[in-house]
Amino acid sequence: MSQINDLLEDLEFVRWVKYPDNELTTFWKSWIDANPDRIEDVKLAKEIVVGFHFPAPKATEATKKEVLTRILRSSKDLTGPSSYRIPLHPQINKSRIRQFPRVAAILIGAILLSLIMINLKKDQNPALEHTVAHWVTKETNAGEKLSFRLPDQTIVWLNAGSSLSFPESFDSTVRLVKLRGEGFFEVSENTLQPFQVLSDSLITTALGTSFNINARGKDEVKVSLVTGKVSVSYQSVDKDYFLTPGEELNYSKTANKGDVNPFNDELVLGWRFGKLIFKKSSLKDVKEKLEEWYGVEVSISGAPKSHWRFNGIFENQTLENVLKSMSNIENFHYKIENKKVSIVFNP
Repeated sequence: MSQINDLLEDLEFVRWVKYPDNELTTFWKSWIDANPDRIEDVKLAKEIVVGFHFPAPKATEATKKEVLTRILRSSKDLTGPSSYRIPLHPQINKSRIRQFPRVAAILIGAILLSLIMINLKKDQNPALEHTVAHWVTKETNAGEKLSFRLPDQTIVWLNAGSSLSFPESFDSTVRLVKLRGEGFFEVSENTLQPFQVLSDSLITTALGTSFNINARGKDEVKVSLVTGKVSVSYQSVDKDYFLTPGEELNYSKTANKGDVNPFNDELVLGWRFGKLIFKKSSLKDVKEKLEEWYGVEVSISGAPKSHWRFNGIFENQTLENVLKSMSNIENFHYKIENKKVSIVFNP
């Protein structure tokens, strides 16, 4: 039993068994893959959790004390002179058999007593109920970027409108973090503890590696490897993708299919160095990227005279300079008021 206590005390494990969802399933599938020797422990722990059917109302202090008193009284009565003892000879004694129910009652009473004592201790010290690791979340708003170190010294860069959740310390056999949006990772090498990023049900596994993950799209997730090696898996498909430096996995969630191709370093990683890059970008794409990059709200009046496909690279430029350069090429007027930008195309 002691071997599964860590699972039974893990609130996330209990929640996964009782109320599974995609994120929890992905996490525990990853954990089991990294700990194949614990499969039997997981099965047994799941059976125990599923077998718990506690009544919905919480017992009051008075009820607990009354039950405890009854158990102690029953145990005292049952452990008197007629209590069961193992015979000194192997011959079966019918009178002893008749006492089996009493022995069972003693054992059940002891178990119930233990459970009640544990509950009483938890009521006195609520911290005992929260034995899982505490998770920390770092996030950025539109127009913000952030760089920080994880407890294992892995360096993370978060792009605008993104977040990363991670435990205060990596105590398990896997260094798991959860990414929303876009982030770049320089992973601290540890061959005994793989580093995993969960991004929209896609799991990227690395040891000592640098890579970029972009999970901004509604239908696609991109994993771009700069150095080292990574494997990428998706919870609904029994297939792993292995990337080498310079390769990018573009995974379609709708099709449950991924394509691996070379990628442009500057186009994918330029955001880390303050480069705002447009490559054959539509007007809609330009609007969304300006809003995300500078944390503004853009409104557009009118329409361009020709099909809009804008190309440009702006390195550490102000919004004013970017709009001025664009307007000279695309023939529009603009106005900036606090966090609001209006773009009006000339008739």
